[in-house]
Amino acid sequence: SSGINAEYGAFDSFMYLTVPIPGKGTVSLQDCIDCFVQPEEIEWRCEKCKVMGKAYKEITVWRLPKILVVILKRFSYSGMWRDKISNMVNFPVDNFAAQGSKGQWVSNERERKVYRLFGVTNHTGTLEGGHYIGCARNPASGDWFTYDDHVIRPMRASQTQKKEAYLLFYTSLSEAEDRQILR
Repeated sequence: SSGINAEYGAFDSFMYLTVPIPGKGTVSLQDCIDCFVQPEEIEWRCEKCKVMGKAYKEITVWRLPKILVVILKRFSYSGMWRDKISNMVNFPVDNFAAQGSKGQWVSNERERKVYRLFGVTNHTGTLEGGHYIGCARNPASGDWFTYDDHVIRPMRASQTQKKEAYLLFYTSLSEAEDRQILR
């Protein structure tokens, strides 16, 4: 053991979170995010002494975006094997609270937002072929609609919860709404 004990940090902007779907069966979006931010052991070379060793890579969010796009990793690749992950992922439609706290996925303790789902893209089919169907909330009325090619139909918010969900689109609420919910 080289005895190197150092901590490095880097800030990278992001447009979306690509989160894994852990385990089998039904999981929550929070389970997926918790899996995404788990420290990962990696091989690393010290910049100063050039010694190879083990290191831990950890990802957290410092500043939350106004629009949060979450990609659920529905496709897995292992060597020459590919598979589609069809686990059900439960996700909040309203009041998805993201707030900073030590040891959480949002590490800046002053950062806090509440998000509302405004769109979902579903993928039906397999890796070789499939079809995308969109669902979106009308921002003026709050009504939900499904968009399947040229066919547009009204739907209930509860119908957004499908095991085919692939992309989740959230918008943050106003600061006044945030404060009321996060009290």
